[in-house]
Parts: sequence; structure tokens; C-alpha cells
Amino acid sequence: MEDIDDILLSRKTAFTFNVLHTLLDASGRDVELQNYADSFTVFAPPDEAFGRLKVKTPFDLMQDIDKLNLLLTFHMVPLKLMQADLLQLLREQAAVGVTGTGRESRPTLELGTISGHPLHVRMLEHLMVEHARVLQADVTTDNGVVHIINRILWPPGLSEESFHGNVPFHTAV
Repeated sequence: MEDIDDILLSRKTAFTFNVLHTLLDASGRDVELQNYADSFTVFAPPDEAFGRLKVKTPFDLMQDIDKLNLLLTFHMVPLKLMQADLLQLLREQAAVGVTGTGRESRPTLELGTISGHPLHVRMLEHLMVEHARVLQADVTTDNGVVHIINRILWPPGLSEESFHGNVPFHTAV
């Protein structure tokens, strides 16, 4: 089997991840994915999700490595969570009455990310992570699982517009 970084480069799904892989490489996170000893979950937006950026290009995001790292680590959970695990945890939330607020009164699962900001998972018509739909779940790897999502996940306080492009590229050591 392959690790998460290998899966992003392969053509084992109907989606391509050239942009995500390039961003991981520019930030040095690709090394972390290759060397991470424990299993974890990556919610991976494919190239077409990055193509929907309105203000910046995907490569403008590489100009501010600190913000890029925050963005990328918001897509990573330090546990291996298959879709069945997520659905089971949501059922457990429903059984104890933990729900979202306002219109979204369905059970909401809060997952801690490597960024330190929580991701919120719900089951509507489809499995949702924040406002992204899971397009394909359970792409298994040696060091975790990849769930392919239809959009970029923006952590609190970070947006496409907040990338100013004044920090040089990261160089891997």
C-alpha cells in the first residue's frame, strides 16, 4: 500500500491532486505526510476545488507559508477515521442529544485538527465537513485515510483574501 503523499500523486481516483501536492511540498508538509508514524485523516480538495478560487491563484497561496500551513493542517486530523467511524460517532452524538445550532439541528461531530481549530462533521443528504461535501470516502493508505471533498476548508480567521504574498517560499531541509 502507499502513504497519503503517494495517493495524492497517483491516479487511483477520478480526481487529481496536483495543486494540493504542490502546496504540501512548498510548505514542507509532504515530508510530514511521508514520515508520520501514526495514522491520520486528510480531507483532500482536488484540483477543481482550487480552481474555484476567486481572488488568488492556488500558487499565490504559497507566498505566505505560515498561512498556507494553517490552511493545510486544517484539513488534517491526527486519527484514522473511516466513513463508518464518522457515521458511528455521529450516531453516538445523536443518542446523547448533541446537535448543531440554529437551522442545523442535526448531530454535529467536532474533530480536532493538526491546526488546532476544530472541523465540524454532519450528515445531511451527504457526509459534510464544514461546508464541503465528501465526494469519495475511505481512500486508504499505509498511514491513514483520505476523504475527497468538493471545496477548500478555511479555518477561522483565514480566507483566500488574507493571503498577501509577502513571505518567501519554504525550503525543505
